Amino acid sequence: MVGVFYFAMSKKRTMVIFIIRYYLVMTFFEWINTHNKEAMDKVRNICKDPNQQDDLFQSVVEQLLSKPKKINEIPDSQKMYYFIRVIRNNFNSNTSYYHKVYRKNQNHHTPLLEDITEGFADEEYTETIPDMKWVHKQLETFDWFDRDLFLLWLEMGTLTNVSKQTQIPLNSVGRYINKTKKKLQELWQRELGN
Repeated sequence: MVGVFYFAMSKKRTMVIFIIRYYLVMTFFEWINTHNKEAMDKVRNICKDPNQQDDLFQSVVEQLLSKPKKINEIPDSQKMYYFIRVIRNNFNSNTSYYHKVYRKNQNHHTPLLEDITEGFADEEYTETIPDMKWVHKQLETFDWFDRDLFLLWLEMGTLTNVSKQTQIPLNSVGRYINKTKKKLQELWQRELGN
């Protein structure tokens, strides 16, 4: 960082300005070379995955070296805090350079091994679900309140709409609808079992 002192002397309407430039702050390149171990420890504290730590460190150093003017303006006593903030931002943000280059391209899915699935026939998943005639037939055996509330829910589509229409609290509507659905599921399971 280039600091500027202005030293002014005034003598009878004349002003003499002495500008003294001084270089008290080392460049980021020098700073990262002297604080490399400490900086890497900070990366390890933020990023627990050892496979990503080196990539994160290199990405942040590369970003900061590409903007020497900004980082060199920061005093040495605050560079570590700035470095930590940049690491956290890169690691936690889904829009950061590090995320776009390194994490987004990582394949998080393990490939399906052929030898594991070998010998198994591909079966189509089938699930039998009751038709609406069966549901209406079963609802006839329920009490009027549960039946009407469930039919209203089928018609309106959401618990919130039913609650607004009937002025019954939302939690109560949800409880009654879930109770009715469980009864219908039990009846369906019994019918499939027979």
